Amino acid sequence: MKPTLYTATGECVTPGRELGKGGEGAVYDIEEFVESVAKIYHTSPPALKQDKLAFMAATADAQLLNYVAWPQATLHGGRGGKVIGFMMPKVSGKEPIHMIYSPAHRRQSYPHCAWDFLLYVARNIASSFATVHEHGHVVGDVNQNSFMVGRDSKVVMIDSDSFQINANGTLHLCEVGVSHFTPPELQTMPSFVGFERTENHDNFGLALLIFHVLFGGRHPYSGVPLISDAGNALETDIAHFRYAYASDNQRRGLKPPPRSIPLSMLPGDVEAMFQQAFTESGVATGRPTAKAWVAALDLLRQQLKKCTVSAMHV
Repeated sequence: MKPTLYTATGECVTPGRELGKGGEGAVYDIEEFVESVAKIYHTSPPALKQDKLAFMAATADAQLLNYVAWPQATLHGGRGGKVIGFMMPKVSGKEPIHMIYSPAHRRQSYPHCAWDFLLYVARNIASSFATVHEHGHVVGDVNQNSFMVGRDSKVVMIDSDSFQINANGTLHLCEVGVSHFTPPELQTMPSFVGFERTENHDNFGLALLIFHVLFGGRHPYSGVPLISDAGNALETDIAHFRYAYASDNQRRGLKPPPRSIPLSMLPGDVEAMFQQAFTESGVATGRPTAKAWVAALDLLRQQLKKCTVSAMHV
């Protein structure tokens, strides 16, 4: 029999069926709150992490909860005890984002999802980042495993307890990252411990996710080598700004892979946003923001025209 847990306000919470387990903890159904789940850590987190979770739960609002599996309440082993986990919205009816942007998976699981669907998914990814940024926080560890997508194109971010949180001026840092989503200017960092991330760092990962969704899972720094040291390691190519689809890709040392979707299918202003995100300009003057991507993708969606022969064509 699983022990009864308590919220900070003293409500009883009974963990039910285990839904998943990771290195940090496990996720369970909650008998009393069927629309929520409980993440229970294997060991009680440090005091600073407990403070972070308490702040996140206290500042949860409808906007955050719409896009993020955000802590709704901290969980304690006894009334007034240490934080050992938290409640968050249950993410159901959604699949990892790679099931959407992988053409093979999409043909199997989403056979009727066409280009307009992918644009809406990309737009909703940008909107989720915009929501986090508007609240003063940074995702930090951007990667494809943190995004779930439904058949209605709704996107939910998970693993929010790793976000960099600004708790009224106190920064709770995100000290982990995935190399393939790390911006060029941070590629040589041996560790993120003690390092403050910025929205501009997030905006690199955001642009990369949008690129994945719209271009069949392709990575913008993966392509055909044009110089001797290109194409050996993705991290090296990212660090050297070898954006394969750049207007000056010959100089950068990579060109797009064979049979890849041409970037020219997008309007020039969206092409320019990718150029800004993936080249030195994004470091010097800033990458396109999440709000800018929402606006650009909304405009692109409005400009689409449906094919009169096939609903799958636009």
